[in-house]
Amino acid sequence: MTDDPRERAEQRTLLMPRAGHGLDLAPGQRRQEFLIERTLGVGGYSIVYLAHDTRLDRLVALKEYMPTMLAVRETTGLVTPQLPRFEPLFDKGLVGFMNEAKLLGSFDHPGLVKVHRFWAEAGTAYMAMPYYEGTTLKRWLADLGVRPAEPWLRELAAQLMQSLQVLHTARCVHRNVSPDNVLMLAGSEPSPRPVLLDFSAARRVIGDATQTLTAILKSGYSPVEQYEAEHTGRQGPWTDVYSLAALLYTAVVGRSPGSSIARLMQDDLEPARVAARGQYSDAFLAAIDAGLTVRPEMRPQSLRAFAQLLDATVAPPLAGPQRAAAALPAKPALSPAMGMAAAGLAAVAVVLGVAAVAWALVR
Repeated sequence: MTDDPRERAEQRTLLMPRAGHGLDLAPGQRRQEFLIERTLGVGGYSIVYLAHDTRLDRLVALKEYMPTMLAVRETTGLVTPQLPRFEPLFDKGLVGFMNEAKLLGSFDHPGLVKVHRFWAEAGTAYMAMPYYEGTTLKRWLADLGVRPAEPWLRELAAQLMQSLQVLHTARCVHRNVSPDNVLMLAGSEPSPRPVLLDFSAARRVIGDATQTLTAILKSGYSPVEQYEAEHTGRQGPWTDVYSLAALLYTAVVGRSPGSSIARLMQDDLEPARVAARGQYSDAFLAAIDAGLTVRPEMRPQSLRAFAQLLDATVAPPLAGPQRAAAALPAKPALSPAMGMAAAGLAAVAVVLGVAAVAWALVR
């Protein structure tokens, strides 16, 4: 505990309830032409509302910059930092929020979240996005009950790579690909279309793809280069390759690969080619293992290179430790038809996963 009375007073202020200063906007309030209907989700850095676009007569998801640990909404509706010393962090986050909105607004792809428009108002900022209905891939896989069929997973990977390639062409990396950041869009035929969520980790790379980037981590899906200090972290398309391979590993094995930084010290990860042997083709599993290579320079360096491995029909020979593990009895194989049938049943259940989607959007 500090002896500075001003610091003690500041700490007491942070702990005191701020009566009358609600965080989210009440139904019926307006921001520009958008009328708030209800709150969809509250995260650490933003709030997402269901709002009615009175100009175009449509529902939208309205995302508001609101870092709950730094800011407060005054009775006038103005959003301000709680304390003067929070102003630099608040302002930096506000700039990042606007940059994210500008980045998303520059893309027009069905697999990427679209921003209709964004603006600053009442001390904070807003972005209006389509109101999506569906469920996250994480929930989809859990509801499926069995490992999905290889043809379905191949199609999922192809669609996600198409979306990521749009970012990479714009010299940008997503850096947060994971099952809970992929929305399986309800109403898509013949099966739910994946949409990438949570671009708060995305940063435009100026110059070459090794530009220093801020570390944003998700254990099990973030490669080792995202754990490095900002002045040494070298990230690029191969960073998203690792996260996508981790997503596929989770789908075929039923668990995430675990921390990449722990694997750097001692790699105890059971390869997909061993853990899911007999359920998927060797070449498909070998491609996932290649994408999960710990050292970034030894990993497929682009989505195109990763796609070539996924499309291969012959797998490379197993390494020594993998060869020994493969000598164990194979796990019971799943019929591809069973996986596809289960996926179809899950599609029927995927109608309203809005709460999960809102949670993904507000982080």
